[in-house]
Amino acid sequence: MISWTLTIAAEDAATAQTGAALDLRTAATELIDATRACIIESDAAHRPVYTLTLDGDWLTSIATCETPTGAPDRDLALDRLADIENELVGRDRVPDPN
Repeated sequence: MISWTLTIAAEDAATAQTGAALDLRTAATELIDATRACIIESDAAHRPVYTLTLDGDWLTSIATCETPTGAPDRDLALDRLADIENELVGRDRVPDPN
């Protein structure tokens, strides 16, 4: 089993989501999907930092920045996540151990 953890740290609290899959590609996909959902559903008043770990190893942290108007820049966070997804899951970058 390949485990994954998504930690969401906001100004006042931190939460975590965890999961596991039989192979690295599936675990990476589940982690990316969970992160995407959290970014989209995040509270407009918060600018969380998302920390992604895969199989016990830190993968990346994505900070929610601000737009020029001061709103959370979810689009930038989603763009960064898409880059990570392309590196991990796209183009057979994640070797399947099976």
